[in-house]
Amino acid sequence: MKSVAVFGGGIAGLSAAHELIRLGYSVSVYEATDQPGGFFRSSRLSQDNMPSEYSWHGMGPWYHNTFDLLREIPLNEHGNVYDLALSRSVDFGIFPDSDKAQFYDQRLRSIPKMFRMSTWDFVKGSYLMLKTWTSNKRSQTKYARLNAAQAWKRLLRDDAYKSWRSCFGPWIGSDWSNVSLHTAGDFFRKQLTTKPAHQHKADHEGPAWTQGAGDGWLLLKGPSSECWFAPWVRHLESKGVNFFYDKALTRFEFDGAGTVTGYCGDDRIHADICILAINPFIAADILSKTPALERQEELRLFKPLTQDGPHTQVSFRLAFSEEIKLPRKRTAVVVSDSEFNLTLFAEEQVWDKDVDLGRDIKSLWTGTSCISSVPGRVFNKPVSRCTKEEFIEEIKAQIFGCGALDELVKEANGGKGLSDFSIVRVEVWHEWEFSSAGITGRQPKWVNTTNTQAYTPNQRTPVANLFLAGAHTKTQAQVWSIEGAVESGRRAANAIDSRVTVLDQFRPFWIRSLSKIDDVLYSIRAPQIIDSSVLCLILFSFWRILGE
Repeated sequence: MKSVAVFGGGIAGLSAAHELIRLGYSVSVYEATDQPGGFFRSSRLSQDNMPSEYSWHGMGPWYHNTFDLLREIPLNEHGNVYDLALSRSVDFGIFPDSDKAQFYDQRLRSIPKMFRMSTWDFVKGSYLMLKTWTSNKRSQTKYARLNAAQAWKRLLRDDAYKSWRSCFGPWIGSDWSNVSLHTAGDFFRKQLTTKPAHQHKADHEGPAWTQGAGDGWLLLKGPSSECWFAPWVRHLESKGVNFFYDKALTRFEFDGAGTVTGYCGDDRIHADICILAINPFIAADILSKTPALERQEELRLFKPLTQDGPHTQVSFRLAFSEEIKLPRKRTAVVVSDSEFNLTLFAEEQVWDKDVDLGRDIKSLWTGTSCISSVPGRVFNKPVSRCTKEEFIEEIKAQIFGCGALDELVKEANGGKGLSDFSIVRVEVWHEWEFSSAGITGRQPKWVNTTNTQAYTPNQRTPVANLFLAGAHTKTQAQVWSIEGAVESGRRAANAIDSRVTVLDQFRPFWIRSLSKIDDVLYSIRAPQIIDSSVLCLILFSFWRILGE
């Protein structure tokens, strides 16, 4: 029985441990903090028991490995996490300051209204999207270096452009100033063309239902650590996984002949196999301490992979003393004119009724600030330069200044607007530290940017007993996400033992076929296949006209 040391107790590390323990390996997980979950974990405030979390999370219809895994984790004696702890689809809306909220009510036909696009805006924007879908090598090299927002800006009117880019933070999980055209295009391709659909059982809200291509995202029915990680750890411990908390990996000892040994401080970790499943910034620092190891293929990618620095995505909570109703179930709010690219969700819309919101709290809105480089409207400072007090005042001003949100609140609450409800507390995730030098997080967050695609490492390294996991590694998800983390953990486990199954992302036949043709065009420096096709049609039309 081989022993495995998993360094990192986030989704990727736990996914690898989950797969290997059931195949008979001896698995130990070493986590730097006092609890598992990484960027997905939650906590509760000691003074009033209010739930808090690192960030807002959702699960799309293309989260195949994630849903497959959740089916294998018992929540309680009544069933598993997939069946009992996942909400029905949330209803994403775009909420401008001075116009009505628009929702995805009519599938693709909703997009022009949602993003304030004219018909011509929609045609041009869709044309660029189709080019990303039907490119392969071109997308992974050329489009991966192009900023997505800037690429669409050239095609859209200003208000449409600003509304469109506002969805990048809440949906893609990056910010519009950094995300690439390749990442954005691939994200929407998966969202709109994915298969198979995921079946869900009937519950107190209604009959059995399906989540498929183009459908809304799902949330957990309670704080993430309580709904997912606590039962997951219990399950893994029952199978034999050993957990060690407050045990941060500090260095590797490399014998130069093909194996490593990990150290947590002065403690030497004895294991046949090591899985490095920590965030890439800390991983890069650890690898730099052993130059001979850092120079190895795959491992030398970490330095350029992290060249853009950490991503600042700050989560916060607005706690109200009265229940605030909304006219739609499970409304997810993109505050589209917000300088901080805010997204909001009222947790009580999906959480089970027995989940404690905290003392004297009747409505709990969780929010995320998705971009840190744009000055706010009150202090003219970006998130990266705000004090905590300034950040709170900014988010309040941007939320209370959203006319579309206020109108929906009035509609569902007898004319009472958002400012008529008393705020009990405004809380910011405790790991963000505000100072005169700027905001920093205890665990630096990595996301896809225009400088990362070429440097995502494989899970298998040249070091025989060292494997990598994390959403920053090479996956078919191709975006820093829950699905990317689960898939990477499974791929790391598969590299160790081929019996581990990894579910592939679906690509329609027509996209695969056109992408292969475009690979040929790209190799000879010809225009993209959609451009080439349009050009041929134009030339053919001229030829017909001249022939007549």
